[in-house]
Parts: sequence; C-alpha cells; structure tokens
Amino acid sequence: MDILKKNTRIVEETTLGIYVWEMPDGRWIGDDDGNFLSITSIKGNRSRIDALAREVSSFGIYEGGPKFLSGRRKIDDEEFEHQKQRLNWGLVPDPYDIGNYKDEMKKQGGLR
Repeated sequence: MDILKKNTRIVEETTLGIYVWEMPDGRWIGDDDGNFLSITSIKGNRSRIDALAREVSSFGIYEGGPKFLSGRRKIDDEEFEHQKQRLNWGLVPDPYDIGNYKDEMKKQGGLR
C-alpha cells in the first residue's frame, strides 16, 4: 500500500540532464530499437526545449511535450555494453553517475 505524505516533493540531484518528448499517454518518442529522441540540457533551457520541439514537429508530431530527466545523459550502444560489464563486476555502471560522484567527493572531503 502506498502512503502519500502531504507537503512531500522530489528533490533533483542536479539541473543537468536530458529532455525527451512525452506523448499524452506517457510514451516517449523513439525508434523501434528503444532509442529515444532526446537532447542534453540544463533544466529549463528554452532554446534546447525549442530545438527538441522543432525536431518532433519535423516528424509530423504536434502533441505531447518535453519531459526533463534529471541526472541522465545520452550514451551510445558501446558505452551501454561497457556499463553492463561494470554492473557485472559489481561497480556502479555509469562512472559519471551524479549521485555516485557526489558520494565519492564527500568521502574525499570535497563536498559537504
């Protein structure tokens, strides 16, 4: 059973991430291979959001809107395979994971 607390909000770890285009039914625009149309951005960067919207409209899609995914980044298939191998080794899959990076900096005394 889910318990919702009043005055609860999600705190993002970073304002860096990607925007994807989300359709009204919650699906993201992408190809048949699971590659989603996305753009790297700082949250709220209007020029990057507009660039994504122009690209989506070039495919004849005029519904839905941008969805920001905090702390995410684009990777290619080779890097995806490398991350799977790191996971198998018991390591953090993405060496650039923002949460892991912050934890490592705290251990070294660089963040408080």
